[in-house]
Amino acid sequence: MLYILENRGKLMKKKIGTILDEDILFAAKHMALLQRKTLSEFLEDAIRTYLEMQKENLNISDETKGVMRISPGSLRKVMEDESY
Repeated sequence: MLYILENRGKLMKKKIGTILDEDILFAAKHMALLQRKTLSEFLEDAIRTYLEMQKENLNISDETKGVMRISPGSLRKVMEDESY
């Protein structure tokens, strides 16, 4: 199950350690500089944005579940069709 952040006011921050490819780290530092943010602020915003997008994707999936009805035989034909 994916844990989705809810806005619960100001939370305590935790220091973490991670390993990133050098090019990703360089690009993140460059973007943070352009946006006049610390690297930490930039990464936190990026992660928060990503999590919100995932939450929206989960909602779409839940809302559309079962919308298209297909018989087991028709599904089998589609799955076995090698033209895709």
